[in-house]
Amino acid sequence: ENLPLDEGARSGRFRTEAMGSDPDAGKQLDYTFAAADYFGTMRIAVLSGRAFTREDNISTLGNVVISKTAASLLWPGLDPIGRRLQRDGMTSPQTVVGVVDDVNQNNLRDKPQALVYLPMVGPTPTSWWLASPAIVLKTSRAEVIAPEVRALVRELAPEAPMYRTHTMEALAKRSMLQLSFTMLTLGIASALALILGAVGLYGVLSYVVAQRTREIGVRMALGAEASQVVRMVVGQGARVVGLGIAIGVVAAVGATRALGSLLFGVQAMDITTFAAMSAAMMGVGLLASYLPARRASNVDPMESLRGE
Repeated sequence: ENLPLDEGARSGRFRTEAMGSDPDAGKQLDYTFAAADYFGTMRIAVLSGRAFTREDNISTLGNVVISKTAASLLWPGLDPIGRRLQRDGMTSPQTVVGVVDDVNQNNLRDKPQALVYLPMVGPTPTSWWLASPAIVLKTSRAEVIAPEVRALVRELAPEAPMYRTHTMEALAKRSMLQLSFTMLTLGIASALALILGAVGLYGVLSYVVAQRTREIGVRMALGAEASQVVRMVVGQGARVVGLGIAIGVVAAVGATRALGSLLFGVQAMDITTFAAMSAAMMGVGLLASYLPARRASNVDPMESLRGE
């Protein structure tokens, strides 16, 4: 097998019987090899048909298993079981015996690609189509079992070197390493931007409201209640902040297209995150308007009039 997230799959052009003999009519698909209980061990669900049997792997290259995406691409709306598929370079077509669920064969960032599984034909390793296969073991002792497996391979096939061992967890972490660093950098930058934005918003609004201290005192001297003045100032600040949030949300929605390529399993357009950030900025804006307005409303109106 070519393990997911390890060496990646090969690529070839495959034709159905309906496509005829024209090589250019085929679909470019990835393909890999499987044997024994690979799908069960890797928890890849068999959606229809069956997985490979021992007979598939010791006779001739006559049967194949395809992924769900490959089935919908080659035979949309049809049952692919029993249909014939031929790869360029092969002398005869093969029969589809099973459809399995999609997997991320190359990396976790891309969508699962259409994949064709070929049997590792032949009774001995020298007759396999894949010169350097991976052996998959499912065990709770994955971190410590490598020496035992190496000894068993040395005993059964002394000429077959066992030159690499991985756990699927390690392969997943390796696949995510560059992305994790990128996301950590973006996370730090985003946190700094949020903090600077909140501090800047608070500073600007509080300064603007503080500049209106005399105006607030005059309004109160003319009979306005302190609570009325505070509500007026906070309302005006909320409108300014609301306009800024609306502009920011529109810009952020546009930026989700660029961020979408860095994500997997989640949507770049997260309503909860957008709502939380908007609520946080609105809270900062209301606080920046309320505190200076409250201080100004406590100023003696006569002092404001004398200042005027």
